[in-house]
Amino acid sequence: MKSTILRAGAIYAAANVISAGVPFFLLPVLTRALSPADYGLVINFFLLVTLSTSLAGLSVHGAVAVNWFQRNEMDFPRFVGTALALAAASTLTCGLILLGGALVLRLPLDLASRFWFLAAVNAGATVIIGVRAALWQSQGEALRAASLQVVAAVLNVGFSLVCVFVLSLGGEGRIYGSVAAAVLCASAATWLLFAKGDARWEAAGGDIRKLLRFGIPLIPHALASALLFTADRFSVSSLLGREAVGIYGTAAQLGMAMNILGDALVKAGSPWMFGQMTARNARARLRVVGATYALIPVWMLIAVTLWLALQATGSWVLGARYAAAIDLSLWFLMGGAVSAIYFNIAGLFFFTSKTEWLSLATLGTAAVAVVLAPLLARQFGLTGGALAFLIVQICALLTAWLLSVWIQPMPWHRPVLAVRVLRASWKE
Repeated sequence: MKSTILRAGAIYAAANVISAGVPFFLLPVLTRALSPADYGLVINFFLLVTLSTSLAGLSVHGAVAVNWFQRNEMDFPRFVGTALALAAASTLTCGLILLGGALVLRLPLDLASRFWFLAAVNAGATVIIGVRAALWQSQGEALRAASLQVVAAVLNVGFSLVCVFVLSLGGEGRIYGSVAAAVLCASAATWLLFAKGDARWEAAGGDIRKLLRFGIPLIPHALASALLFTADRFSVSSLLGREAVGIYGTAAQLGMAMNILGDALVKAGSPWMFGQMTARNARARLRVVGATYALIPVWMLIAVTLWLALQATGSWVLGARYAAAIDLSLWFLMGGAVSAIYFNIAGLFFFTSKTEWLSLATLGTAAVAVVLAPLLARQFGLTGGALAFLIVQICALLTAWLLSVWIQPMPWHRPVLAVRVLRASWKE
């Protein structure tokens, strides 16, 4: 067990460093090619992409990953085909809604209306890519899933650099490059699913209902989650302007290092966690609790270590115009550590399919974010917005944990025993 998880974890970590780390890797290039105001345009677009994930795609990749474990009880290729059709339909719907609202909401983000529709396309294409990757992940094909991530990342970087430097499109070039790469990879992922027999061009009412049952309760959760991660940036953008959000967004991108590592662990460990929960015995639950507790100090130590490394190298990496982002990054790194712990708790909601309770947790915390972020940003500027981000992540973790205690009782009150049981099983 240990070698399998470690191998998968290493593969996913490497893929995440390349794929989810694309904005991070592009920072040294873009911060020298773009002014803070231009980079603020890029940040604002990806804020909109994050918000679009609440509807575009309807989280069908998650439903495919979970239902693979019941594949023998259903027509699974038909289910995957239905999921892809639903993802495309919801993406178009989201794009039209955003396009219709662009005239009303354009000023706070300072984005042309075409970028609002493209944000939905980018988000929906990412979900479709995620269907292929999630299915490979559930099947234990870590290398294939990681390879898809890497290819998408390479195309993202390549197209973005061509648009920014060769076509001289500036900040808009980064946006066009990302959208083009996402659409191309989504098309390839769809072809692979049908070519390998994992999907079939057929839809069924039962499959649609099952997908909607999984995805619709996650809409408020996804929207609230987006607000958790973007309310501070929206506040900075509207209160302090595009140049300020360029500096602030750079600090947030530095903090993404924690998200990259956290996502890698979730991808590597979720099959193990679901397997433990399926066992439905006391020792299995203790292992899950032990893993959650054991990771808390690890994540905090990693966050502080990364910040110290940025203090030593950040000015050289970013350039003088973005030096202020280095100190701000501590708040985002610590917030990312808290989010990594939150992901472990959120897995309990997905296992029970009681995703509506996860939505309730994130909606409540999002309400705090919407109030707190502009208040602290107005009072303390960029530092206030970053502090609001950290506070909101802590609130999200505590709220999700309290609700999880009710919907999925776990031995949280036995931390020492849980870690001891985990260590014993790790040695087996």
